[in-house]
Amino acid sequence: MLAEAAGSPELDRAGKDVRRITRALGPIRELDVALGHLQEIGPRTGASARALDIVRHHLTAERQAQRRAMLDVITPSAAARLRARLATSDGREGLRAPDHQAELRSARQRAARRAMRLRAQIRRAGGLYQPEQLHMVRVAAKKLRYALEVDRELSRSRAMVRVDRIKALQDALGEIHDFEILLEHTRAVQTGLAGTDRQTANELDALVQVLETECRDGHAAYLRDRATIEGICFRIIEAARRGGPTFK
Repeated sequence: MLAEAAGSPELDRAGKDVRRITRALGPIRELDVALGHLQEIGPRTGASARALDIVRHHLTAERQAQRRAMLDVITPSAAARLRARLATSDGREGLRAPDHQAELRSARQRAARRAMRLRAQIRRAGGLYQPEQLHMVRVAAKKLRYALEVDRELSRSRAMVRVDRIKALQDALGEIHDFEILLEHTRAVQTGLAGTDRQTANELDALVQVLETECRDGHAAYLRDRATIEGICFRIIEAARRGGPTFK
């Protein structure tokens, strides 16, 4: 949106700065969520307290390491540089008078393109449990949701059903991804103990099975909703093709 308003070359450099920051924050966010899931899943499933403590210690150590790496990227000087670039790129002097109908058409076309992308990712993922493909579906759902929110605001519509359904898909797939992260770390701890502490390794194996079940249950729920989401995508695409409103 800033690019269309300002067209500033500083935006490219600011975008790279933001990307570096989000990449530094992403692993810490994943570990924070993994720790939260670990705390929640213990009482609910009766997982071994020792297994939970060992995985928690591993995650905490990983988080400290990622935090040190984050602080190397998000320095005060880096933050100041980003603020300066965004201030240069705010575009207030070069803003054009808004053309509401043109903006609305553009938003609808963007939503349709992203609906096509989501539908393609759903079909590419198929019916087998493939975490990487499901993650791509989630990314496509997130982008479609943002496009729909802009479309809805410009349309001054109060309809929320489509946005809510796409957000629910995004959240459900996000939870699968978060459990996969926790599962990956648990397996790493288990592998490290396999030759030295067989009893704890077996307790970790039980925790692995619990986490795998969480992922499979989430995938089953996704498969039940998949046709509904594809139907929403189809209606968004058709509305844009006919030049009609996305929301009624």
